[in-house]
Amino acid sequence: MTIKLLAIGKTDNKELTSLIDAYKSRLNHYIKFEFEVIPDLKKAKNLSENEQKQKEGELILKKVSSSDALILLDEKGKQHTSVGLAKEI
Repeated sequence: MTIKLLAIGKTDNKELTSLIDAYKSRLNHYIKFEFEVIPDLKKAKNLSENEQKQKEGELILKKVSSSDALILLDEKGKQHTSVGLAKEI
């Protein structure tokens, strides 16, 4: 199994980038892990919030296949402990 984390827009925060790299390194000891950044939309200021979400959704769907299991990480979503997320996966 491979876990692939897709993120919209890259970060310029060097501390966060360092933490992401450390986390990727730690995870790769246990499971195949990939981290991919989908570039920010160009001219997003001209789009409504719903149009922006629609276009970002289309970009995400291009990166997954029909056999993939999708889990959306959202700060307003259901809370899981590490053990709970492991069970979900």
